[in-house]
Amino acid sequence: MKTKFLLPVVLIATLLLTGNVFGGSTARTGTLTFSAPVYEIEDLVAELQEDGNNVLVSGNVKNLGHSPVKGYVIVYFKNEKGVVVHSVETDVNKNRSFSRGKTGSFEISANIESTPDIQNVVIEFVNK
Repeated sequence: MKTKFLLPVVLIATLLLTGNVFGGSTARTGTLTFSAPVYEIEDLVAELQEDGNNVLVSGNVKNLGHSPVKGYVIVYFKNEKGVVVHSVETDVNKNRSFSRGKTGSFEISANIESTPDIQNVVIEFVNK
């Protein structure tokens, strides 16, 4: 009696395993998409102060991602060859998170007296 049921059970198990091994119902098709946090720097201002030794950098970081973010910006000062000659960091939005579609502001003053050859300012947002 036991052997009567053993053959159908083995046959069904073999068919199920064969379907999965050769791409049965678990096979994926199509193209997978990638997503990453997206940020936009808006209203960027870099003003050289009257003394000529300090620059005030301010702006906003807009969150275009799907989740709230919290972080800081790195301000890179580059020379005419594109080499970073000075950098400073500051919190965005007073270190509070901001949601999708919202902006967080930042402002920092940097002393650039010892690096007079600055030609460009670049901002990088770091999500922490």
